[in-house]
Amino acid sequence: MTAAEFPILGTEPLAVELANTLYGTGAARLDFLPDARRVGQWFAEVSERHGVAVPMGPHAARVRMLRDCVHALLSAAVEGRVPDAALVERVNDFTAAAPTYLRLDWSGGAPAACRAGTVTGAAAVLGSIATCCVELLTGPQADRVRRCQGPGCSLFFVQTHSRRRWCHPSCGHRDRQARYYRRHHTPGAS
Repeated sequence: MTAAEFPILGTEPLAVELANTLYGTGAARLDFLPDARRVGQWFAEVSERHGVAVPMGPHAARVRMLRDCVHALLSAAVEGRVPDAALVERVNDFTAAAPTYLRLDWSGGAPAACRAGTVTGAAAVLGSIATCCVELLTGPQADRVRRCQGPGCSLFFVQTHSRRRWCHPSCGHRDRQARYYRRHHTPGAS
């Protein structure tokens, strides 16, 4: 498996991208982060867009623990059910490990707020991802978290358009192809 084979949409919050590294369901479930090497590769792939410059490979077990929690929480949100309280507590433990504060930046023409961290390293990265999950599930986009409706796809995404049903245009194309095939190749279909 090469680094390019990760299910990175490139348009989603980091918590969603991390949750998507656990793909599929049941016996067909595929873990894109099975070891420290793959965790390091995944973070290298997402680092430019999300500003993660910490080597995360040595923290693979904690990364997978957070990923599993975020995946379960997003699944619960999409399915409209209350998640296990232990999962919520575990995510809260991650968020508590990376406190942040707002800083005023007035170096340009207008004042701006930016978040600054009081800790660095893996705890800060994992805490930021957990915080992203909490903000996503409790913020204005909470009701826009979706699971892709493409055939065989289980990726999450944040619906940015009211008609969006797929994580990526390729899933929409596969879905349209499957519907076409069913209409034209199913006995008795007209």
